[in-house]
Amino acid sequence: MGDDVINDKIQFGEKIIMARKKVKVERKPMKVKRTRKITEEQREALRQRMIEMRKKRKPAEYKNVNKTVLALPDDDTYSVKNVKEWIKETKEQITQLKKQARSMQSLPQEKQKASNVIDHKKAYIRYCEYYLKTGDWIGMFSGKHEEHKVIPKCIVMAYYPDGTPKRSVGVFYPDINMVWSKGMDESEFISHENREYIKTETIALTDKQFTGDM
Repeated sequence: MGDDVINDKIQFGEKIIMARKKVKVERKPMKVKRTRKITEEQREALRQRMIEMRKKRKPAEYKNVNKTVLALPDDDTYSVKNVKEWIKETKEQITQLKKQARSMQSLPQEKQKASNVIDHKKAYIRYCEYYLKTGDWIGMFSGKHEEHKVIPKCIVMAYYPDGTPKRSVGVFYPDINMVWSKGMDESEFISHENREYIKTETIALTDKQFTGDM
């Protein structure tokens, strides 16, 4: 009988509403962490204690960093501290560029430009890491935002058959202690010291000359 009544109600489109049990939520008061009030003398004692603890802390070991780079003071442009900050800053720039490249609001040209800059930034990080490992900077720019132009330094001299040094504009040469620029003449730097490599008999011509006297 009960089932027939329910079926009849459903046929006539009547809705059966079941009463829901009201759940009372009990809110507990939040615990507020109280800060301990200390005097200025106690605060100063804590500072001194922290200083002593830092002194006892072992310095960071950089096993994969070149010794010449480690020897540089922190205020040097190419110190470990500064170069690591450049890497950190560049990684943050890459994160922002990735958001721009994935944004639906960016135009296709803007996405492609962001993607190209990301590749360049990744290469810059590799230059920084290579420098830390070898001590040689191979990039043309340096700094957090690559704002400093790097001047290449000649390590091994190359010579023409007559013994004249080969020079490139914009490169620093230790034998003349300056950067070679347009308009400079090699004859201005001829001396006995930098001409002693000239030999009479040349056996082989390469970037490093081999002569009969050798």
